[in-house]
Amino acid sequence: MEQMYICLREEFVSAAQYRINKSTLNTLKEYYMQYIDSNRKLSQIKDLTTLVKILEKRDILSCYNVKPFLHILSYFSNESLQSKIKNYNIYVKSIPYFLSCNMYQEINENTNEDKCEISNRTGNSSLQTISNKLEDEFTLQYKDEKRNLSTQETTKQILSHLSERIGRSWRDTVRNLGVPEYQIDIIENKYPFDLKEQSYQALKLYMSQYSNNNWKINLINALEKARRRDLKELVEKLVLEN
Repeated sequence: MEQMYICLREEFVSAAQYRINKSTLNTLKEYYMQYIDSNRKLSQIKDLTTLVKILEKRDILSCYNVKPFLHILSYFSNESLQSKIKNYNIYVKSIPYFLSCNMYQEINENTNEDKCEISNRTGNSSLQTISNKLEDEFTLQYKDEKRNLSTQETTKQILSHLSERIGRSWRDTVRNLGVPEYQIDIIENKYPFDLKEQSYQALKLYMSQYSNNNWKINLINALEKARRRDLKELVEKLVLEN
C-alpha cells in the first residue's frame, strides 16, 4: 500500500504544482490552518510540495487517508487524477472489509483450533494476494504513464530542436521517413516563407501518422541519409538523456 501511495503522491504533486497559484495556496493554508496548528509550520509553506509534506507530518494526509488530495483537486480539473484517487480509496476501503471477513471466520470457527488457524492463514493469504495484485496494477499503470509522459517530452524536444536547425534538409529527411510527396507539397504551400514551420509541421506529421515504435531509430537513420550528421548526433543525445 505504501508504494501505491508514494506513486500516487508523486503523480499528484507533479500534476498539481503548476496549477496551484499563490492565491490558491494561501486559501489551502487557511483551510488547513486549524489542523496544522502551528504558525511556524504555516510560514514554511511556500509551495504545494511543502504543504503535502506538512500534512503528512501532521497525519492529516497518509496512505490511509488521501482526502486532502481530493480537496486540493477541487481547485483545478484533472479527471484522470481524480479517477486514480477514487480507485485508490476503493482499494484502501477494501482492506478493512477483508480483515473483518477474516475476523468473522475466526469467531465462527473457534470451536476447532486447527480450522481456525487454517482459515486465518487462508484469509490472510487471500488478503495479501488481492492487496499485492491491486498494488502491482496501480504501480504498473503509474510507471506506464510516467514512461508515456517521458516519451511525449522527448518528442517535443526533438521537434523543437530539429525545426530550429534543419533548414531545407527537412524535405530529404521526411522523404527518407516515408512521408508522401503530396504531403510535403501541401506543407510547403501552406507555409511558403517559413522554413522553421515547414520542418516542424512535416516532422510532426511523420510522428503522428507515419511513425511506429522505432521512430527514433528511423529518424536518426533518415537524418544520416540526408547528410545531417550534426542533427543525428543531437537526436541521439536527446534520446539517451530521456
